[in-house]
Amino acid sequence: MVTPANGTSTNLASIVGNNAEIIWDGFVGLYTLSVQVVDGNGCLSEFISQEIEIVSPGDLVFASSFPNTLVCSDLVGGIDGSVPEHSQSLFRVTYAGDANLVSAQITIENPNGDFVGLDGVILPDQQNAQIKIDNVETDKEIDFAVSDLWENNASQLIDFEIKLISALTADQVEIMAVSGTDVVRTITVLTKPAIEFK
Repeated sequence: MVTPANGTSTNLASIVGNNAEIIWDGFVGLYTLSVQVVDGNGCLSEFISQEIEIVSPGDLVFASSFPNTLVCSDLVGGIDGSVPEHSQSLFRVTYAGDANLVSAQITIENPNGDFVGLDGVILPDQQNAQIKIDNVETDKEIDFAVSDLWENNASQLIDFEIKLISALTADQVEIMAVSGTDVVRTITVLTKPAIEFK
């Protein structure tokens, strides 16, 4: 059950099984989700509760001062292809709510549609591709760096897409990023300059 009940339009009484997808589409505010289960013998568990905060769209976003980046392609053999050398793109998650951020969850997708880590290496578990970024400060901003040491052998620009999924606040409330707000960043890798002898 959800208290107050107007936090979600999901019919909680119809949920069966170990997992539940709840759409938090109620008014901005704090809600308590309480869960109890019945096991195969008809026995009830104790209730457990989790506090959920619904925030206004745009409260959890990427900072506008850390925009999309445009980087040079690496050369063959992993040699840096830019002058001066450049190996990382920097981004910042920011939260306009009351509590400090503990961590954020992001995904990074390469041009082939594979999820990669902060180092650009393809993640072994593509079904659980979220990357946790811990906040090293006690504040409402989380800075992180993504490797942009990538080689572009295509004839056009290639993009790596970073999506902000959620964040955890100091009071243990999970804040979901809202699609359509500033929750996506792109690292665009330029083509290599083409030269030849005449």
